[in-house]
Amino acid sequence: MAFEFRWVLFIGLLAASLVCIVLAVAIVSINSIAWFVALIFALIFDVLAMASRYYTYLFEPIRKMHKGKLVLDSNDPYIMAPSGNAIMKRDGELIYATVFVKIPIYRSGTEMQDPEKVEFAVMFGKMLSIIKEPFRISTQLYVLNKDEYLDKIRNKLNEAQDKYNQMVEKSGRVGGKETSPEIEHMRGEVTMWKNMFASVGRAKSHSMISYAVVSAAGGTEEEAVNLAIAKGDELAAGIGSTFGIVATIATGDEILQFIEPDHMIPVANLNEQISIRSGERQV
Repeated sequence: MAFEFRWVLFIGLLAASLVCIVLAVAIVSINSIAWFVALIFALIFDVLAMASRYYTYLFEPIRKMHKGKLVLDSNDPYIMAPSGNAIMKRDGELIYATVFVKIPIYRSGTEMQDPEKVEFAVMFGKMLSIIKEPFRISTQLYVLNKDEYLDKIRNKLNEAQDKYNQMVEKSGRVGGKETSPEIEHMRGEVTMWKNMFASVGRAKSHSMISYAVVSAAGGTEEEAVNLAIAKGDELAAGIGSTFGIVATIATGDEILQFIEPDHMIPVANLNEQISIRSGERQV
């Protein structure tokens, strides 16, 4: 398609240049200024024609503009299955469904001794022979959204702090001792939530996740999804038995972590980066 558009653009620009030359010849004896302008336009079209053979990609955004918006693809790249555990894409008469199997393995090869590396390699080889169908294994680093988690910790901290203040105030009114076991326990709980809030706030917002991807084709959406889920269940069972873990099929928002950039880089990371850079400027 890009090749055809390149030549159509090239021939069109040459034709425009030829029209300007013919126009310049026709009016050379009538208006010298118009003749000169027509030759200038002919030269410009010639330069654009030569450039279009090598820089057609610069014209692609203009060609795909629709009502002021750049349309990269008029069709959806994928649609979510009604069950929420697969994505689908139509290609001609067939529908392809894809499922994602989460693999909760977080150990790195740098943390293993040589015998452990050999054992892991053997287990990995067994995993590759679980099913005959082709599947893909990936590991990716993504950004955690800490805002919601920090809000929960902050609420727990505020509740514990209020309860502690009420206990201290009540103990003072009745002439009790501030160092009673109940007050000391609540003080320890307040300290625990404070430490947790500070620890989570300092921690990096990155996490790693491993997953396997398997697809299936069918004549209908239901057929394709059922076949893909069957393959995913078989793959999850084999991975779980091989590594002694619980591998499950991703659903809903979990799938979006693998395919949507907005879920890979949440707003929490932006807030964190802004805070860090603001602190650096203040220092």
